[in-house]
Amino acid sequence: MKNTLALSKDLPKASNKCSPYTKAEGKLVKIPFCLIDNLAPAGSISSSVKDMSHWLMMQLDSGRYNGQQVVPLRAIAQTRLPHSILGNGGALFNEGHFALYGLGWFLQEYCGRKIVAHTGGVNGFVTSVTLIPEEKLGIIVFTNTDQNAFYEALKWEIMDAYLGKPYRNYSNVYLGSYKLQANVELQKDKKLKDSVALHLRTELPLQSYTGNYFNDVYGNLSVVLENGELKMKFSHHPDMYAKLESLEGNRFYATFTDPEFSKAVFPFHIENGQVKSVTVKVADFVEYNPYEFIKK
Repeated sequence: MKNTLALSKDLPKASNKCSPYTKAEGKLVKIPFCLIDNLAPAGSISSSVKDMSHWLMMQLDSGRYNGQQVVPLRAIAQTRLPHSILGNGGALFNEGHFALYGLGWFLQEYCGRKIVAHTGGVNGFVTSVTLIPEEKLGIIVFTNTDQNAFYEALKWEIMDAYLGKPYRNYSNVYLGSYKLQANVELQKDKKLKDSVALHLRTELPLQSYTGNYFNDVYGNLSVVLENGELKMKFSHHPDMYAKLESLEGNRFYATFTDPEFSKAVFPFHIENGQVKSVTVKVADFVEYNPYEFIKK
């Protein structure tokens, strides 16, 4: 594996690489490589289809590569042993039963075969790797935009073709779901923009919201007033800020300069006429949980 990197900090300097993309305002836009080596085991490795194919061949040959045992069979088997029950499973088409989780692998039954698979995703990239050990089949799908479901649709299309199942056009099915959800988000965002356009008044003067805030997990952020606009700046993301526009009262429409973080509503919390904290939420793709920052 000569074109594989273990740390995200090395990817921007690599000579042969693709760039990450996302969608903003309906357009595909190039975004910076994310630096996530503080959670490296979850997503810092970057690779190529050629390199990954060698890894899959080893997986499909019980830990052997070119006839040599490079990973003990018992280790391979342990990763595919169910450790958690996820549910009854199922599939869009054909028969599927049970959804389990091993060690770093989703496990399920599909058309009488055991499926071993996992997806991957960081800013600007989504991927999937799938094994059907009984068929000696490995499927790798890499994409360099995080705004697609094709990486999953193609996997199912290949599996069905290999197993002799009818053509279902998974891409069209997944695209339909994607467009439906995108339209819901678009209408939601339009309502917020319409509210901003009304220039609704805040409960307190804008200057009252400025200052330094702290969260135990993230650290520090600051809210500043620049040319009559509120901006939220983040200590661990110095090249990014969020523009805050009033939705009336103490609620603000937040637009990040990095589109990967999306848009959100940030409520400030007031006690006795003083700002006490603000709740910050970014795109689910980045972080599911909201964070409360206490004003210092």
